[in-house]
Amino acid sequence: MISKHFPVYIPDATTGAVKSLSSQDLVDIGIEGVVVNTYHLLGNPGVNTLTKLGGIKNFMGYNGFVVSDSGGWQIFSLIHRSDNKGKISNDGVVFSIGETKNTLFTPEISIQTQFAIGSDIIICLDDFTPPDADAKTVLAGINRTVLWAKRSKQEYEKIVSQRGLSGSDRPLLLAVIQGGFYYEMRKLCADKLIELGFDGYGYGGYAVKDGLLDLELSKYIVDLIPNDKIKFALGVGTPHDIVSLSQMGWNIFDCTLPTRDARHGRLYVFNELPKSRQDLVNRDLYSHVNIARGLHALDINPISNVCECPICKNYSRAYLHHLYKIKEQAVLRLLTIHNLSMYTKLISYLRTF
Repeated sequence: MISKHFPVYIPDATTGAVKSLSSQDLVDIGIEGVVVNTYHLLGNPGVNTLTKLGGIKNFMGYNGFVVSDSGGWQIFSLIHRSDNKGKISNDGVVFSIGETKNTLFTPEISIQTQFAIGSDIIICLDDFTPPDADAKTVLAGINRTVLWAKRSKQEYEKIVSQRGLSGSDRPLLLAVIQGGFYYEMRKLCADKLIELGFDGYGYGGYAVKDGLLDLELSKYIVDLIPNDKIKFALGVGTPHDIVSLSQMGWNIFDCTLPTRDARHGRLYVFNELPKSRQDLVNRDLYSHVNIARGLHALDINPISNVCECPICKNYSRAYLHHLYKIKEQAVLRLLTIHNLSMYTKLISYLRTF
């Protein structure tokens, strides 16, 4: 079951774990769901293991909802954005690195793997083109994304029928809207995917300019999606971006920022407690603490004086700085708990105001 309340933020548990945290930590923080990666789980532990162990939830010992990313991000990160040469065709994609390298990864294999994962939300494989791609390349990516979505849905419906799933028993199927910074191509992709019919639609591609998310494009895309469908802002984002896109109508957010930044000592804080939704929109409400900086060596204050997470209640900046400086592994867990607690509180404010 996915969250009964929107908006919701889910952290990345790429290979079945949020780095440095236990599944019980996720429950204690109040994390309602996670996103795992289909391509990586296909390689390790593999479909046979996942099937025998009853899916990723049993494997993790976690009862929250699970979204499985299709593997489309790897097309961008391992091929488009990398020197590692792979091959993308209408048939599927062949990666040159990883445990499944030199094997054709198809939309059908992606769907089959996601059923083995036991996901609550399954995402169709998409062609994630780079942000600087020209119009011809973007159009080719759209056509491939729509083709793969059609094949994904056919495979999904076949497995649903074979397993006798219906209603709330079946996982939801989402397609991803691509099109880069080209508005007309975003509409073209959305129209074709909506015609095929899915339970929801994702914000595809990399829509960041000069370090900031393109909010105008974000609004344009969400308005293309029917209001009775789930609207998933894939890869978003910063606290301010989550607030901004939530107000536009986006429902689900996932991003590596709070967990990755925690491992680098970058901690998210509210400068003061917000009292209204308007406060949440103000960029000045948010700032960062770099716990690696020497100025924290004698600081007896918590990370944030307005945070009620267990880390802020029990540890000083000085102690956390010390742990970080000596590279004590426990600090990664403590800092990650703080950042995810901050995001959980942000979602609570969005649901309240």
